Amino acid sequence: MTKEECYDFLRSITNQDASLVHAKNILKKKSDANKLEILDKIVVEYVDYYQENKNLIGYSKEIIKERVRLLNKYYDYLHDNNFDNAYTSQSKFRPTILEEFMSILFTDMVCGIKEIISRNAETVNYGSVRAYTNLFFSGAHFQDFISNPSVGVNEKNQDFAIFRRTKLNIDGASPIDISLPVVAIENKTYLDKTMLEGSIATAEKIKSGNPYCLFCIVSECYDVSLSVDPAYSRIDQIFVLRKNTPRDERQQIFDDVVCKLVDLVYSHLHRPWSDIQNKMQSDGILI
Repeated sequence: MTKEECYDFLRSITNQDASLVHAKNILKKKSDANKLEILDKIVVEYVDYYQENKNLIGYSKEIIKERVRLLNKYYDYLHDNNFDNAYTSQSKFRPTILEEFMSILFTDMVCGIKEIISRNAETVNYGSVRAYTNLFFSGAHFQDFISNPSVGVNEKNQDFAIFRRTKLNIDGASPIDISLPVVAIENKTYLDKTMLEGSIATAEKIKSGNPYCLFCIVSECYDVSLSVDPAYSRIDQIFVLRKNTPRDERQQIFDDVVCKLVDLVYSHLHRPWSDIQNKMQSDGILI
């Protein structure tokens, strides 16, 4: 494809698939004439990366390893040409690579679940979302609160989630559309202490809305003091894809870490969540 054909291709696929956040980011940056020469090279490489991923079906370990190989190849292209530093962190160019990879990684798993629950398949979705955390009630004053309280919804942005769309119907008020996450993943280029504290707070909020939600962080690198133990939080797991800190010698993303992530999500989506009697009688363990 020529570069213009690549841009047209991105417009086509992003119109069909809202989860392609990195492709959307590339298109958004086309308006920056000062860096168009760089972007023209990136878009060709990205289209190859996307198409090779599209040819892979499923989430077996072999497929996951091949997807990780393609991801490393794309990262290496950007790194070796110093293209990943061409845009500021605020522009979300590099972070959207990992966010989009989560969708690439879990698309077939979610589609498989939709086939099983075909009658309710339209309620299940995945990708970045404003995820439901809790309800709140308010009124202009006490009498208004008693006679006609207003109902609101708090939400948190999630980089990637597998979620159920539903409507809240409360006391005859207009239905409120919410996205209830069952898997929530925060993606980081690197994770430092401040980011970790923010994620801990988010995990608390997300799990107050759905205690059965699996909450994970997926980060390229880890930059938190080893004296800080995240086990006390409601974060279920932290995956460090490069198994190092930002200051260490650059390593590839490890496919065994990605395989563990996929295994955990698959297990969460297929295990019983609330079956006290069976858990008690079979294992004697309730949580």
